[in-house]
Amino acid sequence: MKKNALSRIWILIATLISAVNAQAQLLDALALDSVRTYRKLDRALSEPEKVYRLDLSGQKLKEVPPEVFQFTNLNALDLSGNKIKDVPEELKNLRYIQELRLSRNKLTEVPKSLCHLVHLKRLDMSRNALEALPTCIGALTELISLDLWDNDLAEFPEELAELDALRYMDLRAIQFEVPEMEHIQELVPKAKVYFSQPCNCGM
Repeated sequence: MKKNALSRIWILIATLISAVNAQAQLLDALALDSVRTYRKLDRALSEPEKVYRLDLSGQKLKEVPPEVFQFTNLNALDLSGNKIKDVPEELKNLRYIQELRLSRNKLTEVPKSLCHLVHLKRLDMSRNALEALPTCIGALTELISLDLWDNDLAEFPEELAELDALRYMDLRAIQFEVPEMEHIQELVPKAKVYFSQPCNCGM
């Protein structure tokens, strides 16, 4: 009996430790808003386990620094305002990412590795040169906000309908005819979708 009781205690302790570690990695909204934002890569690398929010915006980066993928607790990453043309496959290793900003870069496609970020809630890829969304985007079931303003998007997969948590989508500065706009809105009925005026391109 004593041995069984001791075993149960150790199992309970292990479970509690595991739960604490999980909470330390995936922050709730309040905690994420209050954590420190690291803006210097060298400083972040000096204490990688403490890096939950990293802002490397406006640093003229031509690629995502490979060191970024060492921050396994990263919950928010801002790479906006750079010159990045593609995002490496290692992005999928940042499995606790909730906020990702890639606006004002030189991206022509949405990296499929992004579809592995199942806790992603806010995605900003505005002001790039994106031409299509991947069908795997339906895997982002926790996504609340999707900003695609000012891209060259022409293809919207039916899998958008799987984004049940989506409440905001910005598609302004993209040319659509009215039927296309109506179809996109039907795919995400719970979301407020922002369009520019229809182009009447076929007339």
